[in-house]
Amino acid sequence: MQSEIKKKLPIGWYLKEADSLITQYMNAAFETFGINRFHWQAMKNIDTHTKISKALYYHQVSRFLSETELEEMLQSLVSRGWVQQDQDMYSFTSTGKTKFDEIAANQQGNHEKILTGTTTEEYLSTINFLETIIKNMGGKI
Repeated sequence: MQSEIKKKLPIGWYLKEADSLITQYMNAAFETFGINRFHWQAMKNIDTHTKISKALYYHQVSRFLSETELEEMLQSLVSRGWVQQDQDMYSFTSTGKTKFDEIAANQQGNHEKILTGTTTEEYLSTINFLETIIKNMGGKI
């Protein structure tokens, strides 16, 4: 097994390459709707939890977005009429929920394309592997 590992690039290269390609692909797919991956993730969280607190949500995305970028992204959803703000809380408008459902249907096809040729077991094994590395390095899931 060690000789097989030595033939591969460092794991960091694969992580960065996969993330970069997924981001490019998803942003191109979301461009049709005038959003990017971060808009989608916020909308998905709102759909899952009915509403999100900007302060609490920031803890989930702080490695990827500054507070200013998060504020600008959320305000762009508000200005489209997709999300309404009540102090620190953000929730869908009826238009936003409809738009989310439309984007979600499109996203399902994108997700299937990204995972073509993989099994559920491989996917879960990869997630478990990455979670172990994160925990080993002192990170939290």
